[in-house]
Amino acid sequence: MDKPENVESNETGPRGERIEASHEPIPRSELLAYGSGVAAFDMAINGMKTLAGPIFNITLGMSTTLVGHALVIMRMWDAFTDPLMGWLSDNTKSRWGRRRPYVFLGSALCAVAYALIFHVPNGLSPNGSLFTYFVLGSVGLYTCVTVLSVSYNALGFEMSPDYHERTVIFAYRAAFAQLSKVLLLYLYFFCQLDVFVDTMTGVRWVGLGLGILIFLLAMPSVLFVREGHAEKAAKQEKIPIGWAIKTTMKTQPFLVLAGLVIVAIFGSNFHLALGPYVNIYHVAAGDTKFGAELQGIGGVVGTATAFASIPLLTWFSMRFGKIRTVNICLWFILIGSILKWFTYTPSMPYLQLVVQPFLRIGETGFWLLIGSMKADVCDWDEWKTGYRREGMYGAAAGWVQKLTQSLTFAFGSGYVLSIIGFDATKGAVQDPGVVEWMRILFAGLPSILAVGGIFLLKTYPIDEEKAAEISRDLEEQRA
Repeated sequence: MDKPENVESNETGPRGERIEASHEPIPRSELLAYGSGVAAFDMAINGMKTLAGPIFNITLGMSTTLVGHALVIMRMWDAFTDPLMGWLSDNTKSRWGRRRPYVFLGSALCAVAYALIFHVPNGLSPNGSLFTYFVLGSVGLYTCVTVLSVSYNALGFEMSPDYHERTVIFAYRAAFAQLSKVLLLYLYFFCQLDVFVDTMTGVRWVGLGLGILIFLLAMPSVLFVREGHAEKAAKQEKIPIGWAIKTTMKTQPFLVLAGLVIVAIFGSNFHLALGPYVNIYHVAAGDTKFGAELQGIGGVVGTATAFASIPLLTWFSMRFGKIRTVNICLWFILIGSILKWFTYTPSMPYLQLVVQPFLRIGETGFWLLIGSMKADVCDWDEWKTGYRREGMYGAAAGWVQKLTQSLTFAFGSGYVLSIIGFDATKGAVQDPGVVEWMRILFAGLPSILAVGGIFLLKTYPIDEEKAAEISRDLEEQRA
């Protein structure tokens, strides 16, 4: 579809006398309000992924293959709904803004969907009618999640026009995200509390409680966060969806960030997928309980380190810039990945804890700053096209993340283990070379990806100087 008529194409942006933008700092109360929303965002997206296996496979007896099929169908549905929701949000005009009405609606719908999907009727056949119920329920749930997640992301991108303040916004978001991850770890535990007659009774109450919590945690973002660029959005003409998708996928800075996201997710998910196997079948010599214990301890150390590192990473970015900080984070991930070969060892099982600070500081800083950099890309886009399209960029970024997560978990947890000859029935006595290949992929693939990310980052064009130039030009245009 052709570009809208009022959009001028330019490679360098308009030029003229520079003027300084004025902007009042965002109050801490508003930063906290937006940060609390990410807990709702994370739990809405990851609550089902956390409980799908334990409930539908372990408790109800559905095959792991069908559980996997249902999760893939969920992601395929996202590929359609995310861009549509981004386009709809960008084109909405209301007295309450473009984003907050959908954050409210999405969180309310998620509350209802979580209460319903785990209220499984009795008597469904595990690999027949139960699978149909799970697929339809998941598609419905993730439609609600899309309404919430796309609008919440866009709200964060447009909160501030300031290059460094955007990093502060996503630092608050990163801190709340760590708290939500702890709660997600305990969802299945809550389902099995002694106060419940059985696990299915427990999950019905947990699903209801999770839905209510999602709604309550999203409300501060709805009530207390001001939408940015409200005047620009009110006057902006409707954007054709075909042009919006095509232009987004041709924006060079966004494509660089999308590539970095793929690199980070692939490396991180390979660590998550293969880590339990390396711990159980190499470090713990087949002792599943000790291997799981090592995974749990590593998770606690990693989460504590990540949480403590957020203020330091924020300060470093504001002092030395986003690009340099992301580069250092990728080096942290590279060093941690290489160390996995030497520290995951049967002779010193707890030596692997040395790896956690490198990986988790690197990953935390990466995701903190990638969010801030996506907001800078939205400025670049307005500079080039004249439109504010945070919804479409949030949707496109979310789709890339979801697709990559699905592929890497399927690849790391299934296909690779099959290719190298792993057989769970053989316990610790695997065929020659299987465990070695497992270790090589566990340490080597994330290392190679981190190196690729370091080189890809060199092509990212929006440094602090360029961002300031874009900001000044946009202020002139709006004036």
